Amino acid sequence: MAPKQPPLDAGGSRRDFMRNGFGSFALVCTFAAQSSLRGSEVTKSSAPATSAGRRFQAASPFTPFTRDLPIPPTAVPVSTKQGVDVYSMDITEGIAEILPGFETPIYGYEGVYPGPTIRATKGRPTIVRQTNKLAFDSNVHLHGGYVPSAHDGHPMDVILPGKSFDYTYPNKQDAATLWYHDHAHGRTAHTLYYGLVGTYLLSDDREEELGLPTDPEFDLPLVLADHAFNKDGSFRYAENVDLGFRGDTILVNGAVSPRMSVKRRLYRLRFLNASNARSYNLKLGNGRTMLQVASDGGLLERPVSRSTVLIHPAERVELLLDFRGFRPGSEIVLQNVDGESAGTKNVLRFDVERGGGAEEFRVPRGRMRTLEKLPAPNASRRWDLGLSTSNGVQWRIADRGYDPDRIDVRPRLGTSELWQWHNPSNRVHPMHLHGMLFRIVERSTGVVHPADRGWKDTIGVLPGETATVQPWFTPYTGRYVFHCHALEHGDKAMMLQLEVER
Repeated sequence: MAPKQPPLDAGGSRRDFMRNGFGSFALVCTFAAQSSLRGSEVTKSSAPATSAGRRFQAASPFTPFTRDLPIPPTAVPVSTKQGVDVYSMDITEGIAEILPGFETPIYGYEGVYPGPTIRATKGRPTIVRQTNKLAFDSNVHLHGGYVPSAHDGHPMDVILPGKSFDYTYPNKQDAATLWYHDHAHGRTAHTLYYGLVGTYLLSDDREEELGLPTDPEFDLPLVLADHAFNKDGSFRYAENVDLGFRGDTILVNGAVSPRMSVKRRLYRLRFLNASNARSYNLKLGNGRTMLQVASDGGLLERPVSRSTVLIHPAERVELLLDFRGFRPGSEIVLQNVDGESAGTKNVLRFDVERGGGAEEFRVPRGRMRTLEKLPAPNASRRWDLGLSTSNGVQWRIADRGYDPDRIDVRPRLGTSELWQWHNPSNRVHPMHLHGMLFRIVERSTGVVHPADRGWKDTIGVLPGETATVQPWFTPYTGRYVFHCHALEHGDKAMMLQLEVER
C-alpha cells in the first residue's frame, strides 16, 4: 500500500516552524514504518524444489552484486518551443522493488526512486512544473544551480498539496552534476530518505571539446544512499539528531550493492552522495586509480588521479574509469573503505563484457578549464558549528538557530568574502551554500586536495577542523540559505539566511 501521509508529521511550513525547528527533545528516536508506509511481506516457501529454487531461497535480498544496476529514467520535455525545455513532474507516492520480492513504499518524483534524470544544456533555459500530489507541503531545490531566489526552493517557499509551481532554471553556468530534492523546512531528513531526490546533468560545449563521455550509455549518474529496512521491505528510519541517520545497507540508484555490466570502454560516472549523514571513502579493488575530472561546480582545472575518493553528503564527484585494459569476465569491486559492515562496505561491482567497439571518447590531458578569478574579499566571517540543548536539541551556527524572519548576513552582489567554518564538535558538517559557489582557500587539517580546488557548493568540515572558503555572491540578488547538509542537523536549526543586495 502506498504512503498516505508523511513518514512523520513534520509540517514544513511557517505555521509549523516552531514545532519542527525546536521540538526534538531526544537525541535518538526510532520509528517503525506506519501502516501507510509498510510494504507487502513476501513468502518465498513456494519456490520450486529445484537447484535454482534452492539457490533462490538461500539468497538474501541483501547479498551484494546480485542485481543489475538500475538506471533512472531520463525525463522527456513536454515542450521545446522557443528554445526552452519544459518538463512536467508529479511529486507523489510510489512503490519501488529495492529488495527482490518485496515492495518498498516511497515518495518520488514521478513516483520513482531516484527521480528522473534531467539533462540540460548551458544557455538553454529549463522550466519544470512540479505538482504536489502528496498530502503535505513540499518544494524543490536545485542543488548547485545558479537560480533566482524565487525559484531556489527556499525552505519556506512551499507547494501546497494539490498545487503546482513552475521552477525556472536559466542554466547560465558551466556544465556540472546538479541534483534536485525536497527542501521544505523541518522534513528533509524524512522526505529525502523516502525518495525525493533526482539528478540534473548540465552540459556545455567544453565537455565536447575535451572528448568526455556524453552518451548516456557511458555517462551515468550514481546516487549513493544508506538505508535500513523493516521485515516487510519498507524503509526503517531512526532519527539521531547528534550523529545523523546511519543505515546498514548501501543503495546505488535504489538497488542494494548492484553489479554494472561495462564494455571495454571509457565511462564517466557521476557520483552523488544523497545519504542523510554518511560519508563514503570510495576505493577500487587492488587500489586501482580513478581519474576525477569534476566536483560540485563542474570541471576541475586539471584531472586528478586518485586511489581513494572521500565524498560527504550532498557532494558530487565525476570519475573516469577506463575498462579497456581489462579482460572480458573481469570483476572490479568498488568499496566504501570506511564502512563498518559488509552492507556498508560493498558499493558496486563492474563486470567487464566482451566487445565495446571503437572508443569515441578520450581521457583529458592537461588543462581542462581556467577558473575565474575571484574579486578580493571585502569581509571575513567566522561561523562556529555546535550543538545546543538549552531549548530542546538543536545544532547551531554562530550560536544561532534558523529563524525565517531574520537575515543573518547581507553581502553585496558581485562581491566575495572569506568564511571560516570552525567545527569544535566531533561530527562532520557538510556545509552548503544555496544559489552560488565558493572556492576552498585553506584547511587546518592539511593542504587543500587538488580535487577540491575547483568550484564547490558543499564542503565537509571535519571534526576539530577550521575550513576557510571564499563564496562569490553572484549572479542573483535575493534571499538564500546556507546550512549543514547532514539532514538531521539542518532540520534541527543548523541553517542561517543571507540576502544578496545591490
